[in-house]
Amino acid sequence: MLIDSNAVFFDSAAVTSGEVSGNAVGLTSLMKPGRAEPIHICAKVVEEDFSGGTSIDFKLTQSDRESGSYDDVPGSAVTVPLAELKVGKIIGWRFLPAGVTRPWLKMVATPSGSFSAGRIFAAVVREESQPWEEGMYIDAGSVVG
Repeated sequence: MLIDSNAVFFDSAAVTSGEVSGNAVGLTSLMKPGRAEPIHICAKVVEEDFSGGTSIDFKLTQSDRESGSYDDVPGSAVTVPLAELKVGKIIGWRFLPAGVTRPWLKMVATPSGSFSAGRIFAAVVREESQPWEEGMYIDAGSVVG
């Protein structure tokens, strides 16, 4: 997967006890990014499993300016329970939601409870990050895994 450092919301960011807002990502060449061709987004748990809290709410916010006031993207909220916050878990979206109508985006993570471990990566990416799962790999005609 190719990653542009200008399109990264979180890079191994810890989400422990308070709301964490990611970096602003500019999609300034698009009038309504969520209505363009599908734009891939990758958000996943990295480095270590989460432990301690009960869940994390993720949402996208948008603005007309990088340093402007950010509003929630309609329909972008996703809640992930602790049991699913394991390394490799893909969070929420495959593509930018249709509600993304402004050129600047941020991702916000709000934990429920106090976490002692756990990190996330999130970015707008060029291609989809869909790793192989059990039963998807065939070797010499036999399904492996």
